[in-house]
Amino acid sequence: MQDPRKESIDTQASMMHTISNKRMSSDARTNTISDLPTDVLYRIVERLPLLDVARMSILSSRWQDIWTSTPFLNFNAEFFSTVLKDKVTDTNLFCNIVSKILFQHEGPILKFALFVPRLNTCPDLNQWISYLSRAGLKDFCLYNMFMPHRLHGLSWHLFACDGLEKLTLCGSSFNPPPNFKGFPKLKSLILNRVDIICSRFNNLVQSCPALQNLVLTNFTFKQQGLIIINAPSLNIFVIDGTFDSLDVKNVDSLVSSSIVLRKSGVNLRSSSSDLIKVLANSTNLESLCLGGLCCKVMFKRCCIPDVSHKLNNLELKYLNLGNVDEFSSVIRCIQSFPNLQTLKISVQNSNDLDEHILDNKRNCTLLHLKCAEVEICSDSSTELKLIELLLASSPKLEKLSVSFCAILKWSSYSMMLTKLNRFRRVSQKVEVVCADFIVLPNECEAVSSSSEESSSDSSSSENTSESDSAESSDSIEFLV
Repeated sequence: MQDPRKESIDTQASMMHTISNKRMSSDARTNTISDLPTDVLYRIVERLPLLDVARMSILSSRWQDIWTSTPFLNFNAEFFSTVLKDKVTDTNLFCNIVSKILFQHEGPILKFALFVPRLNTCPDLNQWISYLSRAGLKDFCLYNMFMPHRLHGLSWHLFACDGLEKLTLCGSSFNPPPNFKGFPKLKSLILNRVDIICSRFNNLVQSCPALQNLVLTNFTFKQQGLIIINAPSLNIFVIDGTFDSLDVKNVDSLVSSSIVLRKSGVNLRSSSSDLIKVLANSTNLESLCLGGLCCKVMFKRCCIPDVSHKLNNLELKYLNLGNVDEFSSVIRCIQSFPNLQTLKISVQNSNDLDEHILDNKRNCTLLHLKCAEVEICSDSSTELKLIELLLASSPKLEKLSVSFCAILKWSSYSMMLTKLNRFRRVSQKVEVVCADFIVLPNECEAVSSSSEESSSDSSSSENTSESDSAESSDSIEFLV
């Protein structure tokens, strides 16, 4: 017979073993993330706010190592507003935080993003760039909000980063040194609110053979001249600003392009036809956006008959429909791309033009158009004629959305709806959707007053009480 004491000891041992296994299982689950390979942890912390990564460093020595060696540092606006709070514009505190984190870092820094708030000066910026140029930098982003009246010149050490693949600059003076040979691995270049010399910009683009994404907005050329875009690998090209002349060539790989011209130069008018032909005949071009004066300048005299069959998305924005020539240029532009499937139009300014003249501009057929969006600034006859043309020329149109960039009066809105309902539609299944009407304060009073009168009339005719009329009026005011 087994000793009861031994049986009790065995039972206790079994229980302790079970508890131990449960604890080990719990610890294993707890440490699952920490046990992942270092490169996986780097990818995880890359998607976390920088402040959260710093806080995780107190969990263990493993996470402390991850914090001091992560190759991805993103000093965004949220980071500084949380850390500095109301002292976000304190230059010394700002520089001390960035310097402490940066100079205590161990290992390569592949991606570095920095938001510089509205400081009077940022004396350490070029020192940080110098340090990053020796850290294997591949992705550099600078969002510079300080010194609003003058842009900061970048250290030439930035141009020594041969491995740079992505460069994003906002608010700086970008002037490569005269002996600069380019970024051989650069794939993306985004410049916003940047001062640059035109000739050096042309050399920069041409000396980046791997360039796929080029975005140039709100720029200022210190010396105006011909902008040359010569990039055989370019997929996306965006330019928005005022420029004298633009030459785009060797862009057979272009998939999407956006050209917004705020003010035209004399030379651009002479080369506009060649420019649109180059863009339209790019064999891979699928999406094109033209804004500002582009339609007026490029399609002033004629449309372009031979275009890429892949181009099925067109956006026309910041349009000025102030006269017949401008309206005609928009129609010619649309006619130049008969294979369109989606069309977006936004009108910035418009005048009432003679409808008999506008009727002569209606020769347009869009056999493949399925979706159209039109944003208008008023209820002018010119804008409504543009909408009427789309409905009458698109047999496969499925949806036409109409929105407003300005607030209309109720009478204008109501009259516009009536006209829209009367327009002829060649597509049997088209749905016309209008944005919700926003009532102005004086319009609200008018509607309320009208509702009260209507309620009073109804009350007298149906012998209802005055209290019912007042209640009805209050309900209408509430809905409005």
